[in-house]
Amino acid sequence: MLCAMFAAASRGYIFMSENRKRVLFVHHGSGMGGAPQLLLKFLLRLDTQKYKPVVWCIRRSSASDLFEQHRFKVIIDTAACPFLHISDGFYGFRHPHLVIKMLWGQIRSYFTAKKIFKEINPDLIHINSVVVPGILRAAYEQECPVIVNILECVHAGYTGFRKNIIIKKTLKWGDYFVFMLESEAKKWKVLGNENVVVVYDFIEQVSGVGCQVSGTDYRLPITNNQLPSIGYLGRFTKAKGVHYLLESLGILKQRGIKFHAYLIGPFAEMPLENQKSKIKNYVGRLPYFDLLNLIVKRENIEEEVTFTGEVTNVHEVITQLDVLAAPFTESHFSRLCGEAAMAGKVIVSFDIDGPGEEIIDGETGFLVKPFNVKEFADKLELALTKPDLRKEMEGKAKEHGKKVFDADKNFAKVMELYGKAFG
Repeated sequence: MLCAMFAAASRGYIFMSENRKRVLFVHHGSGMGGAPQLLLKFLLRLDTQKYKPVVWCIRRSSASDLFEQHRFKVIIDTAACPFLHISDGFYGFRHPHLVIKMLWGQIRSYFTAKKIFKEINPDLIHINSVVVPGILRAAYEQECPVIVNILECVHAGYTGFRKNIIIKKTLKWGDYFVFMLESEAKKWKVLGNENVVVVYDFIEQVSGVGCQVSGTDYRLPITNNQLPSIGYLGRFTKAKGVHYLLESLGILKQRGIKFHAYLIGPFAEMPLENQKSKIKNYVGRLPYFDLLNLIVKRENIEEEVTFTGEVTNVHEVITQLDVLAAPFTESHFSRLCGEAAMAGKVIVSFDIDGPGEEIIDGETGFLVKPFNVKEFADKLELALTKPDLRKEMEGKAKEHGKKVFDADKNFAKVMELYGKAFG
């Protein structure tokens, strides 16, 4: 036996590589949102002498490209789909056909997952979201531990019945759980459970020397360094509340406040010119991105607003901004709030579950009564026009970030679950 081991070593083999635990990560989304950033930060810290990571992306996107750019093995199988009725807008009675379509998609996702699990034969399955119940059910049937990241705040719906079913099944089918918010763990009634950790993302401190967009060096197109800057980073969907932000910017301009706002995120794909889209346009139901452009014109802020497109190294862009805005309308963990804290930036947000837990009102940022556009503008004006106050808050934000969002500390918490999973 020892002779065989010595012979293998002489050929340059690493014994631990043969004993590495195969970990299959399941990523559900598209675009460069908080979820892929979270997963990438975790993967970059994972000890590849002990673990062999494989990432299954159910969509080809800039997120899957990002994992591949960092030389992680990526599987693309789009036969699976997310069940967005869990949290992303909650479809309800307005779109019953979409709910039925997504339910059918979970059956397809289940069988797709069974096939992939058989091919990979993982020692552990780590699912990066709660919105893939079909995949989670298939993972439950595997003879290996299952870890689930609870990134979302599950929408209560009309009666709460659907939410209770989702929570009950998720807790049954998963073994270990990483919650992004303490408040959500409380709602699930699992806070303090030995198989549950609360981790406020993995965010690193950076020097702020530029960022990457599409693989090239990138800086914000700042044309006048004398103007204070406001930044929004995220997708352009109604749930992100960008329309509220634009209305607030219009109020700032009416007050004579000088600023420039950078709206950073992927441009929406143009809708197909089919009969359905023509009818929607005719009755005034414009695509959301077109609606934003109309608001920009209506508020007369064309010169004050720049849509930059998508970026990947978000945290380095943030260092170039003065104040950040998080006008989100739906409860969720906001990576932007964490990035702002780690970069020592003041952020203004509506006071909803998620940002309301991440921001210390009046110290690291400002929390505004939900959807009050005037108050949102008031807080932006305060942060922009009071540099001494902003500097004081920036110091507190950085201290808060080190305490709550530090990548190394939070990574260690998740690895404690890995230790339990592998005994």
